[in-house]
Amino acid sequence: MSHASPRNPRASRATFEGLPTGSAIGIMCAALFTGSLLSVYAGQISWPFLALFAIAAIMSATLVNPRGLFVTVALTPILFVAAVAATGWFIATGASSGATGISRTDVLVIFYPLLQLFPVLAAATIGSVVIAVARVQLLKRHNEALARKERAERRRAARSNHRTSTEGKRARERTVTVSELREIMERREGAGARSASRRQAPRSTRTRRSLTEDLYGGER
Repeated sequence: MSHASPRNPRASRATFEGLPTGSAIGIMCAALFTGSLLSVYAGQISWPFLALFAIAAIMSATLVNPRGLFVTVALTPILFVAAVAATGWFIATGASSGATGISRTDVLVIFYPLLQLFPVLAAATIGSVVIAVARVQLLKRHNEALARKERAERRRAARSNHRTSTEGKRARERTVTVSELREIMERREGAGARSASRRQAPRSTRTRRSLTEDLYGGER
């Protein structure tokens, strides 16, 4: 009799496996877009832009599905650079609305924040990488623990099946032995009864003959 480990499909379905990769990237884009709007309104890349970016980077690396960790972490600095460049361009074009073209000052306004905000970008990117590596290591340990548990359950089930089959075999052997003993005893009893009837039959015949000879022997 096999013993299978019960598994609840509802529980396995209810387990949170992480956000899809597209959703994590969408969170990052939404945070950067909101920060860009606030920065354009303020006329400079301010702290809300950096705060939203850092929070979105940490959340995306923490909540994304493990299969999308690499893509999410790799896109973090690319999206940041694109958002900073777009924000600087809008700020520069808004400041020089009356002029035609983009001057060197506008180019500096666009690309200087990239150098100024590089520490924030590096910190957020390194934090995302650390979170991703930690999640991968924890996932490996979790998978190894599950594999050990499944191997232990299979060994336990195999031992239980072997024990059950051995006990069933012994029970069948005991049943056969008892039936054989009964047959042997019945045969012996039958043989004893037949031998006893054979021994009694001659005696009764001799008794009948002696009585007949005594009663009728003299008259004949």
